[in-house]
Amino acid sequence: LEPRSAAPTTLVRIAPRPPADADHEIRSAPDLGQAVNILHAAGGHTTLGDELVRLDADAIRRAAEAVPRGLRYVITSVGSLVNPAHEIRAGEILLEHAEPSSIEYSHSFASSSFAVRERTALANSLLIPPAASLATMIALAAGKRAPQARLYVTTNDGGCAPLARLPLAPVHSALSGSPVELIGAAALCGIYDGSLIVADGDRVFLGELVDGVPTVVPQLVDRFGSSLATQTANILPVTDSQLSGRVEAPLLVVRGSDGAAVEEIGVPVRARTALDLRALGAACASLADWVNRVVNVGNASEMEQALAAAKARVGARLVSFGAAPSQVRITEARAVATAYESPRVVSVRVRGVAGERPSTQLTDGCAA
Repeated sequence: LEPRSAAPTTLVRIAPRPPADADHEIRSAPDLGQAVNILHAAGGHTTLGDELVRLDADAIRRAAEAVPRGLRYVITSVGSLVNPAHEIRAGEILLEHAEPSSIEYSHSFASSSFAVRERTALANSLLIPPAASLATMIALAAGKRAPQARLYVTTNDGGCAPLARLPLAPVHSALSGSPVELIGAAALCGIYDGSLIVADGDRVFLGELVDGVPTVVPQLVDRFGSSLATQTANILPVTDSQLSGRVEAPLLVVRGSDGAAVEEIGVPVRARTALDLRALGAACASLADWVNRVVNVGNASEMEQALAAAKARVGARLVSFGAAPSQVRITEARAVATAYESPRVVSVRVRGVAGERPSTQLTDGCAA
C-alpha cells in the first residue's frame, strides 16, 4: 500500500490555544506526498476527561462553510483518548457543512503523543483509497474461485484480520511484510518460541516469537523515520549487539540459494528454502485483535473490571472473525498507570490471538 489521495487534507487541531511556535506544526508531509492545511479550534479535555475549554463549534462551522466541498479531514483533540467528545462533535459539524470525502479521528489510534496520533490518522486517511481498491479487487477475484471462503489480510503485528477491515484501518496492515515473513520462517522450522533471523537477498532482520506469535512494540517507525501508532512485530537489524549475550543463538533461515552475505552474520544456516516466506506466513498467521485504550478508574476493582471487559471484547471479536471459541487465547493483558498522568488514568492493553500451531509437516524443509 502506498499513500494516495487527490483531495487536499485539513488537520483540525482542537486545543486550548495554538502552539506558541508555528514551526512546531506540520505544514506538509512530503513522505506521504501531501500538503497539509491546519485549522485551529479552541477546546480539549484534561487527562481525566474533564473539559478544559469549551469547543469553539462556531469557528469550525464557519471554516467548513468557507472551504470547497470534498476535502479530507483529520481531527485531533487534546485529551481525546479519555474523552473524544470534541473530536466527534467537530466531525458532526464537518459532515453537516463541508461534505467531506473522509474524516479520520486521532482518538482511534492509541498513543500518549498528540503528534503521533495525528500523524497516524493522516497516514491512515491517505492509505484508504488504495486499500479500498485492493480489497475490492481481492474480493472479486476470490469470489469467482471460492465464493464461500473467508478472506483475511495480514497485519503489522504478524497476525491477520478480516479483509473487510483493510479499508477501515489500512495503516495497521501497510507494513506487514517482514512480520509475516518471520511467521513463514517459523512455520517452516516448526518453531513456536524462539528467535529467528530471516535473510532474503539484501534484506536481513531478526525477530522473536513467544507462544506462536511475534513479540511486538506499540509504535512502528516507518521507512521515513516517522512514528505511527500501530502495534507492530519487533523487527530488528542483525547487529553484534543484538546477537551477543543470548543463551541460544537465533535460527537463521535463508530464502534462495544465495541469500544475503550470511557468512558475515556468524550464525549457522538452519534452513534454505525456495518457498515464498511471505506467502507461507500469510497462510499460517493467527487471527489477532487488540484493545488498547485509556480509561479513568477510581480503584483497583474498577481497573480489574476494565481489564476483564477488554479481554471479553477481544475474545468476542476473534470469534466474530471466524475463530472457534476454544482457539482463542489472550497472549497479553495489562492495565498500568500512564506515565506523567493522574494515577486514575490507566492504560488497558490486551492482545488476543486465535489459531493452531504450525503444522509439523513443514519441518521437513528445515534441515540443520
